[in-house]
Amino acid sequence: MSQRLIDSYLTGVEIRRTVRNWPEDVKAIVDGYRAHTTISHAVQKDAIQNGWSARKNKKGKGWNFVFELVEGTDRKYLLMTDEGTTGLTGRVLSPEEYEQDLPSEERWGRFEGVAFTQPRAERTLGSRGRGKFIFVGASEEQTVLYDTLRDNGSYRFGFRTVIRTESPVAAYDGEVGKQKLSEMTGGLITPLSSVGTRVIIVNPVDELMEDIKNGNFLRYIGETWWEIILKYNANIKLRALGQEQTASIPKEFSLPEADSKQSKVWIKENQRIRTGFGEFRIRKLHIVYNSGRPVPEDIRGVTIQRDGMKICSIEPRYLGREIAERLYGYITFDPDTEEALLEDEGIEHCSYDFRRSLPGTIKRFVEDEMMRFAHEKLGYGVDARELRRQQQRNAERRALVAINRFAREIGIGVGPGRIVREGVGGRRTPKEIYIEVDDMNFPRRGDLRVNYGESISNIKAKIVNDSDSEAIVRFKLFMRLSGRSGRLIKTYTEQDVTIPSQHSSDYFGPYQETFQQADFPDKGGYTIVAKIISLRDEDKGTDLDIENRSFYLEEDPPPHGLFEKCDPMEFPERAKMIMAECLTGERGGLALQYNLNHPAQEAVQDQEDDLAAYLVWLMGHEMCRYDLLQESPVLFDAEEKDNPDAVLRKTLRKIGEFVHRFRMGEFD
Repeated sequence: MSQRLIDSYLTGVEIRRTVRNWPEDVKAIVDGYRAHTTISHAVQKDAIQNGWSARKNKKGKGWNFVFELVEGTDRKYLLMTDEGTTGLTGRVLSPEEYEQDLPSEERWGRFEGVAFTQPRAERTLGSRGRGKFIFVGASEEQTVLYDTLRDNGSYRFGFRTVIRTESPVAAYDGEVGKQKLSEMTGGLITPLSSVGTRVIIVNPVDELMEDIKNGNFLRYIGETWWEIILKYNANIKLRALGQEQTASIPKEFSLPEADSKQSKVWIKENQRIRTGFGEFRIRKLHIVYNSGRPVPEDIRGVTIQRDGMKICSIEPRYLGREIAERLYGYITFDPDTEEALLEDEGIEHCSYDFRRSLPGTIKRFVEDEMMRFAHEKLGYGVDARELRRQQQRNAERRALVAINRFAREIGIGVGPGRIVREGVGGRRTPKEIYIEVDDMNFPRRGDLRVNYGESISNIKAKIVNDSDSEAIVRFKLFMRLSGRSGRLIKTYTEQDVTIPSQHSSDYFGPYQETFQQADFPDKGGYTIVAKIISLRDEDKGTDLDIENRSFYLEEDPPPHGLFEKCDPMEFPERAKMIMAECLTGERGGLALQYNLNHPAQEAVQDQEDDLAAYLVWLMGHEMCRYDLLQESPVLFDAEEKDNPDAVLRKTLRKIGEFVHRFRMGEFD
């Protein structure tokens, strides 16, 4: 690459570094984790993944990890120590040395820096540089201490804290480091005596302390790291409140290999799946159905495992509640597939972008296998024709949303059911005390329709107080039916909150809702409402702010776009070679009718993703034809319009673009 325009201006002149608000950065990182999990869960996950990635023996022989709560008169400390690891090798680096790629042995420099990852060939479980800041965020003082002992006997102690515009770090070697540790902790903590690394959270936040006391913290470990506990006998301990406990696999998470009176089992091994980028290998899919009581929510579904760590779960679709609540298991991959999956993994290591090719293919594979399991072994009685129709409806919705977004980009239509805030049409009136609602995660991006068996996640909000006085409010987050009735369906939280001037609250949530017909018999529009009511004497009872987010259950949102609908039709024998026809819809848009009897449709009818792409292909042709017939087309200029060859070439080019972007998950 040629030299950038600015490069020559960065030498020989005085430049200033960008000033960052580090406390807000840490808060944003904590909020990112909270979108998926709790602080306590994130702390154990990042701590153990750091230790497990640094193990000397790949089978985990000699590897140990200990969480220890130490309570002094003034402060509490949570010690997180690994053994059987390399320790934080390397030097204390100068800022200039970070300009170069860091060699693999510079572990100390990578730990003190931000977002300096290992070379690609040596990438580890973490590799994003954010975990150290969840430790900072889990400290009431936003401070962590850390020390390491290396194979050569050298010792180093350091700390990281956060102030307004800096995140200072410091390092002390040998006896000076040992003295500094003793000085800072009042002699309560002694230097490491075994090769490894230790991170110390100073004054853990109340949430973390409570989870250690009530047993949640230990369960989080077992639920996340069951694979290395099972396969490698990984030794992970918690020492707190006068007792020592060893993490174990959750008792409900038994994984029988064969059917029994209590359980049914579904196992697939060495399965190959194809994507647009090549072939990948699933090492093992293991699903269990427990016929007894429902299993706890934290182990339901099929967990995606990477290098022994649970990333997230895939929930069953189309299956009834009785099965969905009793089904659990996992899926593992070969190293090449794990490496490829890293590219689409969330930065908190708690999610995948299932709109992308590989994760999306894996998700569909797991969902299909769960359905086969339910049919073949559990006698699940959904009629095959109804299941196919459900898949057709999903494919039609996905295709409609995608093609209307393409049309909107080009300048033709605005797209159906797009996600907008209620009351759109003007700027929000500025308020001093207001609600911020995060974007919710829907089954299909940009589509407000939710079907039975599907979920909405990341339901969360926070309160911002930009006023010059303290805010005392009652916060409510609930779901109601849309429309005139507005009947209350569910309350997520209702609590009184005090927020200092120029501050914001923590997020309320995230919550997740899975829709089953037994719980949500009313089809149609629903609204998630966040509301704050003043509790101050001068305006008590006044609604300070209300935020609404709407969606539609088993019903299409009001259509707004070039294409109004997409209908399957059985064309008569005389028209059997026609793939589709496009008519004028009820509202003046386009209505696609596609032929169920055409061999091209029959080839894709059993695969939702393929059928959706096929419909995008069909509607792409119709959109180009529609535009060409306009007096002032958008896609075709005057010269192209009068040249059949140019029209055909451009049409094929645009349709190729639509299908490619859809297949890549850009609008799915």
